Amino acid sequence: MSDDKLRVSIGLDSAPPLAVRLTESQYQGLQQSLKDGGWTDLDAEDARVTLNLDKVVFLRVDKDEQKIGFGL
Repeated sequence: MSDDKLRVSIGLDSAPPLAVRLTESQYQGLQQSLKDGGWTDLDAEDARVTLNLDKVVFLRVDKDEQKIGFGL
């Protein structure tokens, strides 16, 4: 599971959600970091994000694979 990427939306105070793809261990690390607040660097699949953890209001993980088309 650690190689699978999770689609995570990070809800921010007064900003649209930030969509990133993280490994399970990165996601768990982000959850732990939220307890301390402050700033952190997040190495997502396609970008490095410097995030103010005091402004995070929710984390959402999409459980289903994205499907395109009719009748799927």
